[in-house]
Amino acid sequence: MSDLPADDAVASARLVVAYVSEDGELDHVCDAALEIGRRGARVILYDRDSASAFSDPMPNQWASQAEGAQFHDPLSDQELVKLGREPFAGKVAAAREAGVDAWGWLASDHGTDALVAYARDHGADLKDPGLSERLKGETVSKAVEEAEESAASLAVVLVAPDGATELAAGRL
Repeated sequence: MSDLPADDAVASARLVVAYVSEDGELDHVCDAALEIGRRGARVILYDRDSASAFSDPMPNQWASQAEGAQFHDPLSDQELVKLGREPFAGKVAAAREAGVDAWGWLASDHGTDALVAYARDHGADLKDPGLSERLKGETVSKAVEEAEESAASLAVVLVAPDGATELAAGRL
């Protein structure tokens, strides 16, 4: 992608967390993250669609004994299949087959606050929702604010539906 930040900046990215959807709506974000991944960064596809007000996508205290111990952070494509997320697992598997060190994670809370917290906890160079998400009420500006306030070096990259990227905060 020619619209990615300068090659030397992208080359320094170690870990990218990409805010993606199962329905393909945010495929442009996924594609941009995987392009950075092909240049050497580990990519965690963060599934925004797994968040639910009614259930947690991961086993909880009511699950059978040691069920939670079967899963790691981040999740492999095989673990995502065990959790019943086959379409999302397919995205992770396809990225791995293309040579990207790709993994997945299932959001348990809605919005970018949970994404920023997850990225901060993992020391990621953050891929944030595309510009189109601003129109849907996602708090891109809040994610930028959170990244700027973070002691960890997080970068927020906005990805437009056409694949163009813009470094909104931090540095890669």
